[in-house]
Amino acid sequence: MKKLCWLILVLFFLGACGANNSGTNDRNSEESDSQSSERLESKKAEGENKMKKPLIVYYSLTENTKEVAEEIQKQTDGELLRIETAEPYPEVYDDVLEIVRTQRSDNELPEIVSKEVSLSDYDRIFLGAPIWFGEPALPVEKWLSENDLTGKKIYPFFTSGSSSINESMDRYKVVLTQSTLSEGLGITSSDKNETSKLVQEWLEQLD
Repeated sequence: MKKLCWLILVLFFLGACGANNSGTNDRNSEESDSQSSERLESKKAEGENKMKKPLIVYYSLTENTKEVAEEIQKQTDGELLRIETAEPYPEVYDDVLEIVRTQRSDNELPEIVSKEVSLSDYDRIFLGAPIWFGEPALPVEKWLSENDLTGKKIYPFFTSGSSSINESMDRYKVVLTQSTLSEGLGITSSDKNETSKLVQEWLEQLD
């Protein structure tokens, strides 16, 4: 009789342990499935972000900035948006400088042609401008004043005769405080023949 009682107790103990192990295994399996699902969702979201096309916004007076914008478009498969002034600047560059000098001294921005664009469709925006008197061209500043880029990643690129992009980047740090500003790209007149290479190297450094 004692042996029978001991046998029953042993069987009961083993059964309880098995049940506990089963419950633990079930919980571990559920946790593993949950973690796998989270990882898949994270990878999916990351993939969708990478697949999203960027927007390439630019102003070009002499077509130099346009050429860089088109090269970026070629390498990123992005969407192009050209900024245009309501009243074109003169064809003579010295006349343009005189007008720009006056506009800057008067804190006046030129009127630009309104173009519909859904900025909510873009997380990344490439922003192109020629450098005028050390800072981004006024039509680009006008566009920035009319569009909310809060939370966007901004990738600035500039064209110039020989100017550094430092002052232009400083200006963007003032007007784009709600955006994430990346390292900028500068293409000078002497760089034109290497535009494709310089754009590629720049893009490879961006996050």
